Amino acid sequence: MAADLGPYQPYNPPPPEPAPVYQPAIWDGAYIGVNGGYGWSNAEPTEGEGGFGGGQIGYNWQRDRFVFGLEGDFQGADISGSAFTFNGDTAHSNMNWFSTVRGRIGIASGPWLLYGTAGLAIADVNNSVNLVGVPSFHDSDTLTGYAVGGGLEWAFAQQWSLKAEYLYLGLGDSTLHNVDGDSVRVNNDVQTVRVGLNYHF
Repeated sequence: MAADLGPYQPYNPPPPEPAPVYQPAIWDGAYIGVNGGYGWSNAEPTEGEGGFGGGQIGYNWQRDRFVFGLEGDFQGADISGSAFTFNGDTAHSNMNWFSTVRGRIGIASGPWLLYGTAGLAIADVNNSVNLVGVPSFHDSDTLTGYAVGGGLEWAFAQQWSLKAEYLYLGLGDSTLHNVDGDSVRVNNDVQTVRVGLNYHF
């Protein structure tokens, strides 16, 4: 009967299952930082442009490769422009500061985070139009609108990251009036690019 068992076959256990790939939650938690950049507007006739700088604070939640977050920021700005005509008409615009409160959602790949962002935008904007022979038009107001954009962030050290970000601030139109009751409309939308440095707690 033993002859029917055939030659000896040593036991070979099955290969172990591969270990799951673990993505460290390096983006989890609160952060604070500084930023600076450049903004410009295609609104005619002034087409304002200029620099800005400020700070941001936020919080991220990371689940595997997906990152969700909230961020608020405030920037002092000098995004301004002027326009002149040969007959003496002039127009001026200036954004003195702006702030945003936004949600963020992104995908992490090692120390890199690619994200999109959208939320509320608030800005202090001054506009004036002076036409020869007509009382001047002017408006100074704190405007609200939306902010939408995206960016790329790099965690270059254990608690530090650098980011580059684009935001479009949709602040809509302002209606400027003069003492005669006449009015003109001026667009206030601004595009911005900036870099920032964050410290993660």
